[in-house]
Amino acid sequence: MHNQSVLLTVLASLFSTSIALADSVDSAPPASTWKADPLFPGAGHGSIGVGSGIPFLGMGEVAYAPTSNFAIGAIVGVTPFVFGAGIRPRVGVPLGERTRISLVSPILWYPTGDGLFGNGAPWFLAQPSLRLERSIGQRLYVNGGFGAIAAIGFPTHDTSGQTVVTYNDRRVVGTGTPWGVWNTVGIGGAVSVFDRTTVFADGILIMRGVELAGDEWIGGPPFAFTVGITRVL
Repeated sequence: MHNQSVLLTVLASLFSTSIALADSVDSAPPASTWKADPLFPGAGHGSIGVGSGIPFLGMGEVAYAPTSNFAIGAIVGVTPFVFGAGIRPRVGVPLGERTRISLVSPILWYPTGDGLFGNGAPWFLAQPSLRLERSIGQRLYVNGGFGAIAAIGFPTHDTSGQTVVTYNDRRVVGTGTPWGVWNTVGIGGAVSVFDRTTVFADGILIMRGVELAGDEWIGGPPFAFTVGITRVL
């Protein structure tokens, strides 16, 4: 329970920081409009996006930006093994006309870890990342940064009283709530193909310190990537 409380406290602190940053950027000079910007559709605008990659074979997002440097999206995705849904808040701090720091933090809820429609225990996952972003010319955008993945399972109990959590084909048996935190490094980019349409690609490595994550990582291979397209509404 102590470890679970620590994890939840860290996640709450990240969101408190996001809210504080959002308040501060409202008083900052507005950033120039980036044509290739998959995160922020512009004040008072929404966006839709679809993508595919690893682990998500398909995913979609509907987002809205109340200000030019804050947006939040509702996301759904499906892997070969599980279904997930959640939110993706993000806040940006302009450092200049072409440079920005953004905090992006998807939060996903997996209703079951036992197949797409199984009866297994649910999982909760958060993936905050801090990204340095740069626009190049009028239609190109690149980013790089670091972050973390925090996962926690909500187990059931077997007849012996042990906790049991399933994810994909893995069955974890123990005496406490399973959870873990991994660090990440990532890069990405985007190109504006039309005035309101952007094609993007993002990838991360999932690590334990300076090494790639091993068998303790619940999500399969220690990397993830997404290629997709967004459209400003």
